[in-house]
Amino acid sequence: MKAEDRAILTALLEQAGITDCKAEEFRLYGSARTLYHFNVDNASAY
Repeated sequence: MKAEDRAILTALLEQAGITDCKAEEFRLYGSARTLYHFNVDNASAY
């Protein structure tokens, strides 16, 4: 995670009032592009 990402996460945690964890404890994960393009024809596979 880049410093900019940590700064954004830190601000979000502060806004939410979460004080028991820090941004450094989180990991940034990506996901496959196909997850965002759901095809209803394949719904039975899920």
